[in-house]
Order: sequence, then C-alpha cells, then structure tokens
Amino acid sequence: MDLLDLDAPPLPVMKCRAGCGKKLWDPESRRLGYGPDCAERLGITTPSSPRFSKRDGGDCDGQTDLLEGAT
Repeated sequence: MDLLDLDAPPLPVMKCRAGCGKKLWDPESRRLGYGPDCAERLGITTPSSPRFSKRDGGDCDGQTDLLEGAT
C-alpha cells in the first residue's frame, strides 16, 4: 500500500481501551490499545525498542544512537 493509495480500505475505527475512548490512529497506539495521553495519566511507560549489544554489555561495533548529539 502506498502513502496515497486511495483505493486502499480505510482503517477500522479503534478506540482507546484505557478509559478515554478517543480514536486511535497511530500504529503504535493501536498496537498497545491506548494513546500517549492515557499512558501518561495512568503512569504507563511505553516500551522502547531494544538496544542491541554484545554479550559483555558493550555496544556493537558501528552502532549509533539517534539521540547522540541532539540538542
């Protein structure tokens, strides 16, 4: 499916299961079943992607952090 694929079927409406009932459109929110507002209100920390590392706990060669150097 392309970004502007007008022939694609629309996403089914999915509402927040944490209590607010807002419609969820973000793929990650849809996967989790709640949005960032409810996560913050309930004190839920959203899972982050794992950082791959060597068995000894060091970073892998060539690994970069997207947030390094961000201001």
